[in-house]
Amino acid sequence: MVREDKPLQLRPVDDDVVEPPDVIRLGNWSTERQVPEGKPIRLGPHAEESSVSQRLDLPSREDGELRTHQPGIEVIIDSEAANPDHLEQNWGEASSVRNPIPWGWFALIGLALIGTLIWSLTRLEKANVQAAQIRIETQSSLVQEAKEQWEARQLIDRIEQTIRDFFNTTSVESRARLVRHPERVAPLMRQYYSNQAVFSSRLKTIKTLQPLTLDNRGNFWMATVVLANGKTHNLAVEILESGAVRIDWETLVCYQPIPWGDFVVQKPTGKSLDFRVYVEPDNFYSHEFGDSERWTCFRLTALNSEETLFGYVPAASDEAQALLRLLDQNGGRKTSLILRLAYPPGLQSRRGVVIEKLRNNRWLYIDPPAAGA
Repeated sequence: MVREDKPLQLRPVDDDVVEPPDVIRLGNWSTERQVPEGKPIRLGPHAEESSVSQRLDLPSREDGELRTHQPGIEVIIDSEAANPDHLEQNWGEASSVRNPIPWGWFALIGLALIGTLIWSLTRLEKANVQAAQIRIETQSSLVQEAKEQWEARQLIDRIEQTIRDFFNTTSVESRARLVRHPERVAPLMRQYYSNQAVFSSRLKTIKTLQPLTLDNRGNFWMATVVLANGKTHNLAVEILESGAVRIDWETLVCYQPIPWGDFVVQKPTGKSLDFRVYVEPDNFYSHEFGDSERWTCFRLTALNSEETLFGYVPAASDEAQALLRLLDQNGGRKTSLILRLAYPPGLQSRRGVVIEKLRNNRWLYIDPPAAGA
């Protein structure tokens, strides 16, 4: 089937006006009530009876002026009044008058910032000064500590050297120059070594060395040494104000005027002798010392001896109170003391001895005892 091409033609829409056909609406009770019977009803948009649009009627321009005030022609053609530049200038003036810039606040904030900066710089300067001072003090402390360590090392070297010199010599006179209180002790050393040989064994090693505080004095040291023969000895060492080191010979040998066993057996009368003894409280009362209200009793023993004596002192004496006080401070245990002892003539007690005086509250004399005391 061949399609025939027809020329295109433009046709105005208004050429053919089609009238809308009449629409006949069936009647009902409501429509019959609104329109006469027999006439067609034109359908249209439904409108509510209550919705009535109202339009505000304005008077025409000819009837009167719509505004209360109409500017004159002189206002419209006044170029200066209509100059937009002048209007903007006026706006700026109004705003500057109504909202001035708060320069006082800016100045206050600036002062606060400057004050904060000055305070920070001051604190920084103080911190730098304190840091420099701390560095100086630290350096001084380090220097002082190094000095003290060096002095301690030198002191220990002197102590060790003195101990070696003491044990490595067999001369009594050489040893007497290295002991404490040489004027009093040298004669005791000569008498002591007249009955026995001087140490023949040399020093092997210094086992321990530590500071020793006696009566709030810090110039004493305690050393433990081992000799070549295997024997161990403890000795006290004093550092003199000159820095010299001296050995306490009396405590090293536990010096006694005569051997403790000989004193117990021989009972020498007419002599008052100072002994280094262990003292304990006791209640053995017999023979001349049977009255416990008159006498206070103490058990006496010595180092490296099994012999025991009972020492008696008048109960009302200061010596009795001093002995009881020292024992109480030591918890009632045996206490190392130096006592002056004597046998009265005609004594009947086999183990009794009179305590004449408390010579020292330890076996080591801090200060030399008074001559003839």
